[in-house]
Amino acid sequence: MINFIKLMVVVLVCLCSIVNAQTTKWKVDALHSKVGFSVEHMMVSETEGTFDKYEATLLSDVKGFSDLKVDFTIEVASINTRNERRDKHLRANDFFDVEKYPTITFKSTSVKKEEDNNLLITGDLTIRNVTKEVTFSGKYKGLIEKDAFGLTRAGLVIKTTINRQDYGVVYNKNLEIGGLALGNDVDILCKLSITKEKN
Repeated sequence: MINFIKLMVVVLVCLCSIVNAQTTKWKVDALHSKVGFSVEHMMVSETEGTFDKYEATLLSDVKGFSDLKVDFTIEVASINTRNERRDKHLRANDFFDVEKYPTITFKSTSVKKEEDNNLLITGDLTIRNVTKEVTFSGKYKGLIEKDAFGLTRAGLVIKTTINRQDYGVVYNKNLEIGGLALGNDVDILCKLSITKEKN
């Protein structure tokens, strides 16, 4: 009898998982989106950049995206700080070592809805084959049922701050005046325009 009850519990859990599985797919409109970052430079300013090539799968059936699931893959070689010499260095072993670690990934594990259309999106961020749990703060910007192209479109802004040394990106340079050329904290800011895939 006890084994039968345990079996029924497992079945019910599986059924609930199937029922609650998100089926509505959204894709990022790269022409109207930005995946960016910034890091302190020379202690008095910031260097900003973007990753220009990426793929993302977003699943959500609920208005406001409180059930959001995210699977994001960035091509690290697409890094762009508007300076080719610097970008070449960032692609090298001192930083991302793109030949060995060509992608950065984020896979969400949970989402929590807060006030004023805010979300907390927690998941696994992998850089240079190091995976850490990270929480992004998200802002749902609203939804258009039918845009100029006949698509259902929504806006999301997500951001977080990570310590690059946690992921093995430890390169730095001492300044003659004292201090270091680069900060360790990296601010990540993604402004996403997403459209619902048609059935």
